[in-house]
Amino acid sequence: MDIPWYGWIVAVGFIAWGAMVIIGATGYSRSKGGGAKATAIIEKNIATNEAVLAKLDSIEARLGAVEKTLTDIP
Repeated sequence: MDIPWYGWIVAVGFIAWGAMVIIGATGYSRSKGGGAKATAIIEKNIATNEAVLAKLDSIEARLGAVEKTLTDIP
């Protein structure tokens, strides 16, 4: 199985990106509070995602009620 030259660029990019994420998450970055900042950002993103999911659930419930009403109409 031969990988084309542009495939190697993508593979090396993914490996480099993963290494940077691991280094940044473990606190070996240049800034002293990198790990704490990353944790705070991740927690904020989790809270935002939970709020979006709650809103999507409410929209889905409303859509289900509308669909039920439309199917009940003869």
